[in-house]
Amino acid sequence: MLVPLMIATQTGAIDLAGTELRYVIKGQGTPCLVIGSSVYYPRTFSKNLRKHFRFHFVDMRWFAARYQPVKLATYTIETLVNDIETVRIKLKLDNFVLIGHSIHGTVASEYAKRHPRHVSRLVMIGSPVVFGNSEYETATNDAWETASEDRKRLQSDNWQHPERFTGLPQVALDYLAMAPKYWFNPRYDARWLWEGMTIQSPMIQHLYGTLFANYRMFSPGDSAPVVLQRTPIIAKVVLPASAERRHAITTGAMRRFTNGQACKYRSANSTRGSRANC
Repeated sequence: MLVPLMIATQTGAIDLAGTELRYVIKGQGTPCLVIGSSVYYPRTFSKNLRKHFRFHFVDMRWFAARYQPVKLATYTIETLVNDIETVRIKLKLDNFVLIGHSIHGTVASEYAKRHPRHVSRLVMIGSPVVFGNSEYETATNDAWETASEDRKRLQSDNWQHPERFTGLPQVALDYLAMAPKYWFNPRYDARWLWEGMTIQSPMIQHLYGTLFANYRMFSPGDSAPVVLQRTPIIAKVVLPASAERRHAITTGAMRRFTNGQACKYRSANSTRGSRANC
């Protein structure tokens, strides 16, 4: 019986004027770029997927172990997109699947809108299409209202006992404390995912507080209209039938999710509109 040849894991770093974006490459098959962290995200993707996909897990600046501060006032979404384009060129990727989870999926969509010729598929996992505005707040509050009393009690209890999560940067502490909002199992301990992570707090605060404040993924002013469509899923996600299915995914705050769906860009000339179906 033939045994499939497994390609060895590769590691390296890409220099951006003193900031190093580390990368880890695992698996074989269709090339995929997973933006965000070379530490966190390799821990979250099934080993089975690596039999069919070659994953390039890459840090963004806010998770860079070696970080050269930049003038945050000049670091825009365009700069962020240029960082990803530099990564693409250095890793010699083309016609690749671009993957992002949570805010990284939102970041990925901004790259794909500007560089559609390089991206064969865009996969957004639990990513908000609006962020940092009243619409987002209303959606998150409404979703949380559907949670069980037990889940709400656990969330309140976590905030009252922050000592449970000591020893990690504040961003990670907040994330761990909000496990009842983010995980299907409200008692899930995600500390192992954050072990060895470096968090550049000023940059991540700039990401959430400035770059994606009052953000809307689709607007009439988009220079490159985008249509997303559902295509065959990469991995089936089975969710419970109860109202708590909203909380089955790690970013269970929004009304609508894209988990388990691969989203493909149509051309800007498509006549089927410019809104997301997933």
